[in-house]
Amino acid sequence: MGGWLPKIHPMLKAGLTSGTIMSLGDMLCQTIEHRNSRESQSSPPFAVRGVRHTDDASSTSNRDSGIVSAVAERVGLGNYDLTRTARFFGVGLTLHGPFFNKTLGILERAVGPKTTAFVAAKKVALGHVFLFPSYAFLFNVWMGGLEGRGAFTGGVQKFKDTWYEVAIAGSVFWPAANMVNFMYCPPAHRVLFLNGGGLFWNAFLSWQNAKSNAKNTKGNELRVLGPSVVGLDGALGSNLDSASSALDCASRQHQLQKKTR
Repeated sequence: MGGWLPKIHPMLKAGLTSGTIMSLGDMLCQTIEHRNSRESQSSPPFAVRGVRHTDDASSTSNRDSGIVSAVAERVGLGNYDLTRTARFFGVGLTLHGPFFNKTLGILERAVGPKTTAFVAAKKVALGHVFLFPSYAFLFNVWMGGLEGRGAFTGGVQKFKDTWYEVAIAGSVFWPAANMVNFMYCPPAHRVLFLNGGGLFWNAFLSWQNAKSNAKNTKGNELRVLGPSVVGLDGALGSNLDSASSALDCASRQHQLQKKTR
């Protein structure tokens, strides 16, 4: 097999393929979101999603988003949040590819190289108990850091927001997919199989991540608005009390004047 891809380090190759597939999964998710948004309302696409609209990332991220948005418009992808897609590529490159390239090798050495149904089932069980939850947590930590929400504070909150639905969906999808992977794919191609099967899974993760962002952004807005509303109520109440006292004082003065006459 010719070309440069087979010659690069397996860890880097895994990272590049994971980053590419995760980017495609995010763009698939955004395409579905765009279609649903267009059908349900006439608001601009992604009006409540991503850094350029509701993300509370740093000012540096906002400037970067502006540059990416200009490039997106230029190449005909103006409806897509390419900053969000780039974050998914970064997670695939630095986390997903290296993580599974390393841990699947450990699993192979621990259980053995046989491809029987029994051995594959053991690998699936170990992977689902140890690798799946570990990666789900690290994914949120990575994404929280890349979004500027804080790797641990933002990441832990994302994990709390999404873990239940991710665990249910993952327990349905991945055991069957991994049985095929461990029984029929050679070890060198297993991360690639995970990436191929993960195209729709990553679209699901992208949707879960966007939903968590929207939830936390709304919560932050309410927390900021809350003291202002309380302060406004307090000011109105104080003004009403002052007006009532002034009217009462005027009434008493009028009664005293009547008596002296």
